[in-house]
Amino acid sequence: MSTGPDLDAPGVVWDVHAHYLPESAISLMGRGQVQVTTDTVNGIPESITVNGIAVGATVQQLSDIESIVATTDREGLDRRVLSPPPFTYRYWDNTEQSLELARVLNEATAAVVEARPDRFVGLATVPLQDTEAAIGELRRARDELGLVGITLGTNVAGENVSDEVRVPFLAEIAESGMPLLIHPDFVPNPRLAGYYLINVIGMPVDSAITMANMIFSGLFDQLPELRVCFMHGGGIAPYLFGRWDKAWQVRPEARLDIARKPTDYLDNIYCDTLTHSPQTVSYLVDVMGERNVVLGTDLPFDVEDDDPRGHVRKASRLTDDQIEVIETVSPVRWLTGKDQL
Repeated sequence: MSTGPDLDAPGVVWDVHAHYLPESAISLMGRGQVQVTTDTVNGIPESITVNGIAVGATVQQLSDIESIVATTDREGLDRRVLSPPPFTYRYWDNTEQSLELARVLNEATAAVVEARPDRFVGLATVPLQDTEAAIGELRRARDELGLVGITLGTNVAGENVSDEVRVPFLAEIAESGMPLLIHPDFVPNPRLAGYYLINVIGMPVDSAITMANMIFSGLFDQLPELRVCFMHGGGIAPYLFGRWDKAWQVRPEARLDIARKPTDYLDNIYCDTLTHSPQTVSYLVDVMGERNVVLGTDLPFDVEDDDPRGHVRKASRLTDDQIEVIETVSPVRWLTGKDQL
């Protein structure tokens, strides 16, 4: 299958954080400790729920490609990177069930890209709880389906993405030159049970845990070509960078596996703009640099940014040149490793 026009075409405005889910996948997720079903929620039929919690999108919103194209046009975007939503990361499940779901999702995403290569590229999902199976599905998705990168959750049934058992899989990504997108999933915690805190606090915290483990474990020393993009502005991590560097300076535990301070590894890391705060976007660019910040919308969920270009322009400290880099240059740098500057 085709990956579409050149990924490094200049001047293309990208959204790296958009979700697609074929309707056929719903029936594969209605079992186990995380049950995905549909129901009428607040009068909206076919709303997707996870263990009874409405996720903020319907089956139609996640599967209707023509509607996604129309939204892309309305928002002034050229191309979107499609990935399955986070409730599809079922790493707690047995490998056979997870692999079946991954294959369905990857084939459906590849079919969308083949139908509209001018508007989309796709990321593959894998059964991350089984390294050998994950490598096999990565290779199939890359070589047979033409998907350009990988998407992973932040929590592997209580283990870390960067744990040693998964380094061979991450090495396969790095050696392939593929980009990696990290998206947090709902992590059960009774203290986050109310007020939708499982999303508005739980997800940003879990992203920071994953980023910290990747950095402090020495993963980027082992795999210096690995390019990792974190959603939701990197969660709470950018606000903690100074604390991480201070710990590295004064605590021997923080220096066990890295010889450089944590912020020296930020060139391997990208964050999207989905913060819902112009001030936060300004700060994010201050600490990450515009070449490591990319547009992200979270289409089509209720927490999406439906005016991503307009909201970035409200970040008062950003120059026009920085905004152009965020919209057109940084996404290509993450997707391909090619720097157009």
